[in-house]
Amino acid sequence: MEESKLRVAVRLDLNARQARLVVRGRVTEQNSKVLYVLARRANAALPGLAVELDLRKASATEEALAGLLRSSETGALPVLAGRTAPQSLAPRQLSILAPAA
Repeated sequence: MEESKLRVAVRLDLNARQARLVVRGRVTEQNSKVLYVLARRANAALPGLAVELDLRKASATEEALAGLLRSSETGALPVLAGRTAPQSLAPRQLSILAPAA
């Protein structure tokens, strides 16, 4: 069984206005929240930055992947504990490179 601890490398390309989050480990509904937090932080630091979640070196539960893809399609990030209103990215500003298999 694969470990549910995530390892995330953040790569910023300021010329292309893109942040790539390269994820390793197993993405679950519980630990996927950290990916939303990182996407929000990247967007807050440089509004309009395209955020790409690279899950090609990770695995993900169906539920976690569905949630991430939904956020990618709508541009809306889920409300997390301690927040009063949803924070959004622009539609298509969050893209997902899905895990293989």
